[in-house]
Amino acid sequence: MALFFTSFYTTSAIGVTDSEAGSPRTKREKVVLEPLTEAIPATWAARKMQMRFGMEFYSEDNYCTKLHATIPFPKDWPEQKVTVLDTELPNQASCDFRELNAGAIQGVIKIDSMPQNQQLDVIVTVEIEKAFIKAPEDPTVLVLPKKTLKDKNVAWYLGDSPMIETKSRQVREIAIEIRESHPSNAWAHVEVIYDWVRTNIEYRNGPIRSTKDALRDKYGDCEEMSGVFVAICRASNIPARCVWIPEHCYPEFYLEDTNGFGHWYPAQVAGDRQFGQMNEYRPILQKGDRFKVPEQSGMQRYVAETFTCKQRPLGTTQPRIVSIRDLGELVPELEKLKASTEPKTAEPIPPNAIPANAIPTSGSGSAGELQLETVPAVEDLSESTDQLQDVAP
Repeated sequence: MALFFTSFYTTSAIGVTDSEAGSPRTKREKVVLEPLTEAIPATWAARKMQMRFGMEFYSEDNYCTKLHATIPFPKDWPEQKVTVLDTELPNQASCDFRELNAGAIQGVIKIDSMPQNQQLDVIVTVEIEKAFIKAPEDPTVLVLPKKTLKDKNVAWYLGDSPMIETKSRQVREIAIEIRESHPSNAWAHVEVIYDWVRTNIEYRNGPIRSTKDALRDKYGDCEEMSGVFVAICRASNIPARCVWIPEHCYPEFYLEDTNGFGHWYPAQVAGDRQFGQMNEYRPILQKGDRFKVPEQSGMQRYVAETFTCKQRPLGTTQPRIVSIRDLGELVPELEKLKASTEPKTAEPIPPNAIPANAIPTSGSGSAGELQLETVPAVEDLSESTDQLQDVAP
């Protein structure tokens, strides 16, 4: 975590005796402020795991050229360290990484050409060291952010995001009602928001919906509940964002200590109560909910996989891709967790499924361009997280 230091000067009249030093102070003294240690969210129980991320390409009944695909790729955070161990790359392929505007990294895969009925795999093996997060020792030293809002990287998390409407009348009314209840401090203020969401939005799994819909219908899954929490925080001038992990998401909020240093704190709104702390080993895929993705128009709530290629059809089967997200030793733990959850109300999206919503466009001769895009593959496992969290590191 980068630490930034703030300073100010104290002055005294020339010739006035300094009671501690016993000598006159004749010049300004510089006082350097540092982050308050009791406000820092500490990490613990770190666990190292090998995982694989990538994509399988199938040309099927086509001659394909200029294949271009992107995948969300985990990056470093205070509670997560990512080390690339190996990259499996065909000769005609390349894989580079690019950081988006806030909180996400994409793996960008390019393949020159693929003949008919060929499979090519691009796989990156990583070591992820993931730790649990402890709540701060003394949250009473935290205040609503003022100084840090001058940082555009923090202020970014105050506006609207796709499907998160912070300026809606209902959101603003809830934010005002909570503020006028006069919480004792900033931490308590956010906790009132947290409890409001858990009390008033019933957990119910299903397709993604907007915060307006969730507030109107009073139900939603991890995405809607996180979105409502984020919206109310932002309407209260508290930066907040969504955190995306495999098959789940949760929000974070931002406060600063009395010395003006800000920190992000997690909050599990859907599932076991975890406010200001997080016991979770699943890797963080991205943090944020308003991304500008070069391959897609408009802001995106989630950085999903994308795929395009030029194709010359030689049969009836379209080219396809399969996203690779192998969580290694976490897989049996997640399977056990999935088996313990209640039946879902909607058919889940398999984590690695790429829907075949091909949109061929015209090209020279008989060739065309195939475009495939996906939505976040979130099969919510937030109803019961104890089994995964209690695994010893």
